[in-house]
Formats: sequence, structure tokens, C-alpha cells
Amino acid sequence: MSVGGIVIEWWRSSLGRDDGGARAARARLRRCESPAEALAVAETHDLNARLKRLDQNPTSDQLALLATVFARLAGVNGEKLATLLGRQAMRDGPRALSELRFQQLIRTRSRRDLMVPLRRSLAVRGANPACDGHALAEDLYFWNDGVRNRWCFQYFGAEFAEISQEEIVT
Repeated sequence: MSVGGIVIEWWRSSLGRDDGGARAARARLRRCESPAEALAVAETHDLNARLKRLDQNPTSDQLALLATVFARLAGVNGEKLATLLGRQAMRDGPRALSELRFQQLIRTRSRRDLMVPLRRSLAVRGANPACDGHALAEDLYFWNDGVRNRWCFQYFGAEFAEISQEEIVT
């Protein structure tokens, strides 16, 4: 099973249910502003245990980012998040997330620093956003230049162009 599959399975069993325990866990995780705060929530450690069974060794920043972002999702089926953020209601109209805010999001390199801007970006999708949770989990877990480049193409709804290592701007 992939990282995305593990995260989806965890979300469904720990956060996606409509009961008091899941609602409380989502609320605690949504309020987290740092990895330390997310690590103080038991469901984050459940995610860690599941990933370790897959022979993954997530960092505290990876766990915190996944837990806090997935606590904000109402569903894990749908389009890729970057595509939704770049969607225009009308042709030539404004995008759901402004280009400036998207550029700030894409410039963020560390997962620790990504927690707050990503939370704010999700808010433009409404109180209960849904997206392709599998792809989102993989992207956040492996957040790197390749993922950020792919998000740019998805945001603009453009066909993906292969980017060589020499072209990646650091």
C-alpha cells in the first residue's frame, strides 16, 4: 500500500467518521499551528504507527502537515487540490486562490512552514473542502520541487511539461 492509501485509510477510520470522537479530533487538529501541537493529538500518533508499518519513517513535520490538512477535509474523493485552487468560476475570471497566494504557497519549502498557508488556501474551497486525498497525501509527504512544479501545471490547468533537473530553480 502507498503512503496515500495509508493516509486515506487513517482518515476514514480516525477523522472521516461522523461521531463525537472524530469530530473532536478534527477540531483539535484544525487548531494546531505547529508540529508540536499536532503531535499532542493521539490521532497523529495513529497515523505515525500506520506509516511505520509500511516501512516509512515520517518526520514530525510530515506527520503534523498530513494530520492538520486532512482534519480540514470533508472528503477524500475529487479533483487534485491545485486544480481546485486554480479553478475559475467564469472564463477570464478570478481563480479560487489568487495567483499571488498560490505563488506564496508554492515557494514554501519546509513542511513546517507549509501548515498555515495551506490551511488558508484550503479555506477558499469553503468550510468543508473535498479533493483527491490520495494525491494530496503523496504530495505533502514528498513535498519537493517536482511536486511544486506539478502543482503549478495543475493550478493553471495546463498540460504537464517534463522538467529536467537543470531547469529546477532553487
